[in-house]
Amino acid sequence: MHLFFLREARRSFAAHRGLALTTIFSLTAALTLCALFLLVSWNANEALRAIGDRREMVVYLRDDISDAQVQALQTKITELYGSSTFVSRSQAWEEFSRQVGDAELLRAVDTNPLPASLRVKLRPELQNFSSMEASAGQIGQFPGVEAVRFGGEWVRRLDALDASARRTALVVGIVVALAIVFVIHNTMRLTVLARRQQVEIMMRLGASDRFIATPFLIEALLQTFVASLVGLGLAFGLQQLLSQRIEGLVFLPPVWAGAFVAGSLLLTWTVSAIALARVLRTSGA
Repeated sequence: MHLFFLREARRSFAAHRGLALTTIFSLTAALTLCALFLLVSWNANEALRAIGDRREMVVYLRDDISDAQVQALQTKITELYGSSTFVSRSQAWEEFSRQVGDAELLRAVDTNPLPASLRVKLRPELQNFSSMEASAGQIGQFPGVEAVRFGGEWVRRLDALDASARRTALVVGIVVALAIVFVIHNTMRLTVLARRQQVEIMMRLGASDRFIATPFLIEALLQTFVASLVGLGLAFGLQQLLSQRIEGLVFLPPVWAGAFVAGSLLLTWTVSAIALARVLRTSGA
């Protein structure tokens, strides 16, 4: 039975090659756009994640804090917020000296004015503006803490950028999905109309809608499979070309590429089944 459906799908493709190639071309255009959108989304997400990984909170310590208090403070911060690294006054001065790089200016400073600090790497769920602000306020109340800095405005802007990128991705994804739905729906309708006589004969012989629709579904899935692979190939070629000019631009990971193909096939199967049911019901009437 399965071989029969495959033969019917292959025969339909050969008999209506022009329509099949037009369908593949249309799907390839839509799916290539979708693949490029995924490529941009993946790289933008990776860039935002890399920037987000640099988020840290600096806890400045009082000059009279003891080593035991520092250890107790680190233990408490690790339990509640995330890992921390102690930076002594001398280490802070060495880092400042490397950043300034002007020996004459540094010699004008008689004493080291920089305090010791803890650099806190917050847990992922706390790396947003509201959570970081709340955490900074809580840590600032701990004994031995002079002040807490976390770059609130920078974090706020980064959160806004991330939210904007997600909204844009959602809108573009919906538009591309609607374009694919439009192509598939109209293709199914034209394909059935092109074989109206054959469909009517099968109906009169008592064939079920499922039996009639299955070859159309298989043909649509094969066309989508080819179009999705071509779309990924075109996106890969563009990524390879642009990676020579844009540092850090990478292609989709295998999981995303596989999800792209699987999602395309699932969307095709769903839309085709709905379109065929409507067309066959109209033909039967």
